[in-house]
Order: sequence, then C-alpha cells, then structure tokens
Amino acid sequence: MNKRIITIIIALAAICSGASAQPKNAYCPSPFNRGAGKMAVVDTTRIRVWYAFNADDVKDENTYIDHQRLDIGKRVTKYYSEFLFRSDSLIVEWKKAHPGAEAVPGFLGNGGKKQDKWSEYEYSDLFISNGKLTEYATMPMWLGKYNAYYTEPYPLQQWTMGTETQDILGHRCQKATCHWRGRDFVAWFAPDIPVKAGPWKFGGLPGLILKLQDTAGIYRFEAVQISSKPSPIYKYDFKAYRASTREKVWKMQKTFNENWFKAADYHKASVDAAGNVVMGEAVSKFTPYEPLEKE
Repeated sequence: MNKRIITIIIALAAICSGASAQPKNAYCPSPFNRGAGKMAVVDTTRIRVWYAFNADDVKDENTYIDHQRLDIGKRVTKYYSEFLFRSDSLIVEWKKAHPGAEAVPGFLGNGGKKQDKWSEYEYSDLFISNGKLTEYATMPMWLGKYNAYYTEPYPLQQWTMGTETQDILGHRCQKATCHWRGRDFVAWFAPDIPVKAGPWKFGGLPGLILKLQDTAGIYRFEAVQISSKPSPIYKYDFKAYRASTREKVWKMQKTFNENWFKAADYHKASVDAAGNVVMGEAVSKFTPYEPLEKE
C-alpha cells in the first residue's frame, strides 16, 4: 500500500484522541461515503422496526452509537443503519442542489455519538432470504479496497425460554436466553408479533425480538418504534464488493478495530520551513477489541 501523507493537524488529532469503549473505536474513522443514490428496490416491508444500538438514553438518538432498522418483507429481510440511510438520502438531495460541486459531503444529518467513527455494526447491510444471510461489509477510511460480502446459512440461535416478562412499546415480551458464537445473550420477544426476526443476525423465536443484549453489557439493542406501513426495501449497488467468507470478513473487521493505523499504513507528518508536508514515521496503536461474535 502506498504511504499516506497526513497533515500534522490530522495526525495529532487522531493520536491524541482517547481510547473508547467498543463497539466504536476512537481511532477507526468512517469512510467518506458509500455511493449514495445507487439503489434498487428488492421488496416491500410488512413490518419495519427501529432499534437503538448501545444507547445511553433510548429517547434521545444523540446518545445512540447507531440508529438501526429491520425491514421485514415477503421475500427479503434487511438490517441496516438508519443514520447512514438518512445521510445517504440527504447527500443525494445535496448533489442535486449542487450539480457542479467538485466534492461531496461524506456525511449529513445526525449520526449519534461518535458519528465520525466506524463500526462494522453500522457499516454492514444484512440481507436474509431463502434461509440464507448475506452481509455486505463496508470497511473504514482508506480500506475500501477490502469491502466484501459473504453468504452463510441464516445462523439461527438455540434459545432457552424463560418465564419472566416485561412491556416494550406496549407489547408484553417474554424472556429467552442463548449462547451464540462465544457470548451469552438475553432477548425479550413479543409473541403477539409472530415473526421470527430481530436485530442484527438474531431470530428464530416465536415472536419479534424487541430487546437484546449480551450478558457482559457490551452490546445492546432496543426497539424504539414499529410500523406496519408498506415501504420499499432498498439494496445498494454492491458490485464493487469482493466475494469472501464470514471468517475472512470477521478477521478483517477485528484487525481494523484493533489497529486501524497499521492497516491503513498511517504516518505522522510535519511541515517544514517552506510549508511542505514531510512524511514521518509509521503509526501503530493497538486497541483491545471485543466483537459481538467472538468466534
């Protein structure tokens, strides 16, 4: 990879920023954009659910790591970022209003906490159809050449039913637990919404999962809105994404979270007396990472 020459201001800003708790690493920047506007309709929703992902306050999306959507159609189920979809829509409108612009904004609208930081749980689009799940994984800034997709059998969890209940969005939800890909999870599902779906890759219960978290408290999803109004389900043009496997994509995402600087071949920089940017030593900064899927 070619060496990156970064201005001293950017370098110092990145290096001096403090480490953050997962799932958004303080050192891992978001990509500039995802080619907003290149979409096709693949189905129509029967149910759409919005989830707060790792929210400090579910009533305030400014405190979310991400605002996410679950679109359940007749043929296709999609899980993706509401923040990114909203930004992409605003960018399309911006481009129409500025046809001669030399540059396009990388992000518009509210992005919650740490909106300039990348997370694979925000920058992945999941499609479930015919018993298979396909993840289209968008990688962090300067690592777009690793954008990839893979398909695997829909990974249904093996649930143990509980007797406890709690009310979420007016629905009486029942507790269920499972151990899946290295973590223990607790889910709350609504039997009166008889669809076997939920946030991220979770499903298989006799009702829609409205709340889910791992027992370590690192990853949390909670439904904040449900709609039965029919709406189009879109799919981006992912032709440039290369075919891969879940194992390879998982390893890349883990590597980029742990040391984005090294993966991106990031270098310190300085400005000489003549005002020229001079490339300095390579930066490597390891950050411990706890992925949702540990294996």
